[in-house]
Amino acid sequence: MLGTQENRILIKVLQANIHRSKVADALLAQIVIERRIDLVLISEQYRKKESGTWIDDNTTTAAIWVPRGSKTQVTNSGKGNGYVYAKCNGVTVMSCYLTPSDDMQTFLNKLEAIEDKILQLDGSFIVGGDFNFRAIEWGMGTTNSRGRRVLEMAARLDLIVANTGTTPTFRREGCQGTIPDITLTSERIASKLNQWRVLEDYTGSDHQYLSYCIQTETISGNDRSTRGTHKWKVAKLKTRSLLEAIDAALPTHIANAEEGVRHTMTRITQACAIAMPKITQKKGKKGAYWWTEEISQLRKACLLTRRRYTRARRNGTSEAEGREYIQAKKNLKKAINTSKRRKWKELRNDINHDPWGLGYMKK
Repeated sequence: MLGTQENRILIKVLQANIHRSKVADALLAQIVIERRIDLVLISEQYRKKESGTWIDDNTTTAAIWVPRGSKTQVTNSGKGNGYVYAKCNGVTVMSCYLTPSDDMQTFLNKLEAIEDKILQLDGSFIVGGDFNFRAIEWGMGTTNSRGRRVLEMAARLDLIVANTGTTPTFRREGCQGTIPDITLTSERIASKLNQWRVLEDYTGSDHQYLSYCIQTETISGNDRSTRGTHKWKVAKLKTRSLLEAIDAALPTHIANAEEGVRHTMTRITQACAIAMPKITQKKGKKGAYWWTEEISQLRKACLLTRRRYTRARRNGTSEAEGREYIQAKKNLKKAINTSKRRKWKELRNDINHDPWGLGYMKK
């Protein structure tokens, strides 16, 4: 069909357990910007994100966030207790959280509900979240009873564990690192999920986040959000060069109207490229509205002191490093809160003095 073209889109996904932390919630927004994340699967969210598309489960312990400007399009969604799902660019993603405080029967009821929902939905699946159990299949030393139940469910649904390596995703002072955060994928899309890894960024949470990419199915090129566009500096148009380029390419024979339109549009595009320069777009990394260089340095300090503390614990001499790490986290939290209050004050002043300023911009 005329005007239709096929494209494949690479979706960048982040799995994040916020652990109800205000600081982790704030830093998540910056991580999403820095890494150009299109889709976030969240466990233990702190609060709803107002920008973009937000879907959470019935218990507000699992959520899916599509940030503003993402290449991802949600076409269907649903939720239950401990899970929420969304169909994005032909792939159904599900975010889950199973709390360790549930008794075995409650755990099994939630797991059965997740399995039933996946069976009801067709197509490719990615299931990610914090399941709070152990299994050798994703890097733990042993498999406990809850881990076996999840593996049995995965086998019935033909889901594959995407986790690789043994890097802990849960790290807390005084506790041994574990891997409660996992990614499961259906066989049909397993080969299209790549670059899976545990990020070493300082998150402000007890959890390290998971990152991976999904190669989605082909979609229509008529979608404006995915179609490439040509932009030229019209102010520098050389009219004579444009007309000469078009005249030089006029066809001598046109078989039908469709061929004539296609040929004309191609020649106009080529003529524009000859007659005027293109607009170059610089895609720099914008920070969250409250982000500052000071906060950036304090986040780096948190990461550095955490590494020192971890090494000292292995050597049995971690008391001083532990105090240093705790102080670094306090400094970061204080700087974020101070910056947010300052920016909020500036925003209120801007509303009073500039009716077309930042305070009236859409989120």
